[in-house]
Parts: sequence; C-alpha cells; structure tokens
Amino acid sequence: MNPAINSWWKDPGDEYEILGKVFLDLDPTSASKARSHVREWLGDDHPAYENVRLATSELVTNAVLHARRRDPGDLVSFTLTRREELLRVEVLDPGGGPWRPREPGGVPGDGERGRGLGIVAEVSRNRWGVRDLGERGRAVWCVIGSEGPPCG
Repeated sequence: MNPAINSWWKDPGDEYEILGKVFLDLDPTSASKARSHVREWLGDDHPAYENVRLATSELVTNAVLHARRRDPGDLVSFTLTRREELLRVEVLDPGGGPWRPREPGGVPGDGERGRGLGIVAEVSRNRWGVRDLGERGRAVWCVIGSEGPPCG
C-alpha cells in the first residue's frame, strides 16, 4: 500500500462525478453483481473497464469474506467515482476489528487465496488504501487511470 496516496481530491474544490453507488449483501454473489454495475455505469468499451471490473471484483470479494457481520441486514456499499481521467473504486464494509491488509507479494506461491490486494495494487499502479471508520466499518479503495494496461 502506498501511504503517500491518501486523498482522492487534490483540492477541496476539485470536481468529481459519482457514476454509481449500490448496496450489496454480504454474500459471494455480490462480486458478480458489482461487476454488472461497472458495465452499466462505465460501459465495456471504456479503456479502463477491465481494470475497474477486476479491482471491483477483488475488493467486493474481500469485503464479503472478511467483514464482521453484526446484524443480519449488514451490507457492503460499492461506489464508482470519476475525477478527470481517474476512476475511484471504493468498497465500504461493516468492518471486523483491527485488521492490517497483507502487503502485495506476501502470498505463498502455492496459495489459492490472498492475491486480491496484489491484483488491486497492480491494476491501480499501487494507488490504493484502507480507511478504518471505527464503528461505521472499513473502506478499501483504489484509483485507476484510463490508460488501459497493465490489465486488459
């Protein structure tokens, strides 16, 4: 995680556009639903579509797997925002106590799990972070440019 990137807006007056926001169940099928929303909000012809879709899938999956369920109705929120040529994916979950994300590259070579944040770091060019919101949960976000590669 790059601690130097802790702000989405350069200045308080920066303009941005919320392309979409949705609340999803803490359920494994939510990653697929989130990917469908990316297609709807961004369009599959957008140069960053595949990167945004992949990062969204990883962040929603992590939220579903690692969030602490306090109430049966707990949800995950997923927001896609645009500022100039940058797209911000943010997933807010109910939290789960103290947690430190595994740094990308810290996954055993034969492990089936644990690659999600490494993938997010790659497609966002290491522009990602985590905000602990206390009782309100945890937000994990990344910023993806319209330049296309490294994925897609």
